[in-house]
Amino acid sequence: MANSVNQEINVNSKHKKSSDRISQLPDVLIHHILSFLSTKEAMATSILSKRWLWVWASVPILDLQDTPFCRTDPNLRFRQFVDHVLILNKTVSLDKFCLKFNLVDHPSYVKTWFWDAVSRDVKELDISIHGTESFPFLKLPFALFTAKTLHVLKLSHGVELHVPGTVSLPCLKVLNLVWIKYTNDESVSRLFAGCYVLQELVLHKHAGDNTTFSTISIPTLKTLFVRFATTGRCRHKLKINAPVLKQLNLEDNLTLEFDLEDVSSLVEANVTVSWLENRHIPLFKALSNAKPYRLFLNLVQMELHVGYGGWDLLSLFLEFSDHLEVLVLAKNDNCRGLGFECSWKPPKYVPECLLSSLSMVYFKGFEDLTYQLSMVKYILKNARVLKMMDICSNGDLPLDSKIDLLKKLLMFPRGSKACQLKFN
Repeated sequence: MANSVNQEINVNSKHKKSSDRISQLPDVLIHHILSFLSTKEAMATSILSKRWLWVWASVPILDLQDTPFCRTDPNLRFRQFVDHVLILNKTVSLDKFCLKFNLVDHPSYVKTWFWDAVSRDVKELDISIHGTESFPFLKLPFALFTAKTLHVLKLSHGVELHVPGTVSLPCLKVLNLVWIKYTNDESVSRLFAGCYVLQELVLHKHAGDNTTFSTISIPTLKTLFVRFATTGRCRHKLKINAPVLKQLNLEDNLTLEFDLEDVSSLVEANVTVSWLENRHIPLFKALSNAKPYRLFLNLVQMELHVGYGGWDLLSLFLEFSDHLEVLVLAKNDNCRGLGFECSWKPPKYVPECLLSSLSMVYFKGFEDLTYQLSMVKYILKNARVLKMMDICSNGDLPLDSKIDLLKKLLMFPRGSKACQLKFN
């Protein structure tokens, strides 16, 4: 009888020990697990056991977000919460400092948080502030622009980029500037000049950001995301000099003046333009100082979304892209329901990519319009190495119309015997 009781006790004790295997992990692994949680959620694990009481305080990632979840305690405001965390967290070196909140008080105290992060040799800084008209945009402390350990800097919304005369960010590889304000044009150029190894840049500009000229001259840049979304008559300029740029994502919703010096290493381009106009022709020709119509020398994949008046530039893109292999075409949403069609004119000469490299074409939102049929017919006829033409029709087309459309497509001659036509 006694033996059976002892065996049961031993089994229960073993079960209890094995049921909490996470607590038995070393701190470095627990820190990694907690890094996927916000700081508020990581703090909540302190109630699990004595083992967990202060584990969160040594996690090298601080994710501080002013969310409804963060206001579960009505006596703890966000400012007090952040101050409390910074006092208790004893990490000497921070991998990431993320701060997202609504600015409802004077911003001076926020700068002390930035000082704290910089003093701990932070590697990634992610700041997003949503303020009110009662308070100015937040200017970052100058010490941030000489942070020797900073690898990633993301700024969005209620931040004003006021850059000092001296900028030195020797480790910065990723920079995001999204819907922020700039003190002047010089702040932008100073910042870019001080990023010696920058590889990825995300730039979203809007009306009222206090700049009309953006110069992106970064010899190490490999990926560039540019979005201009603004209104008004103010003319903006964009100058790009990035000789090792591999990927370009451009969204243009305003009148831009382009000056692009060198993108000779470009491999992938995604262009979204609400209304393509003749002003874009100089843009594409200016992307290279070489002979016109030989532009995207290394481009192998392109996705093009355009609105009215823009499909004529498809021919220009094809002429620029000698080694294009994959082409994705889509009609922008602003082309729908306005009662008239877009237009397209074929190139004067068959582009080199159709003769030697284009193997895949995807057409999204096909509507059986005249210009769309002309495009498909031209590509099928002249693409000598095309393997697949994948056409996805508009869901609004009735079944009878889809059947008739398929019959038309099957009648088009094909320049490639290996070409397969896929129609959804």
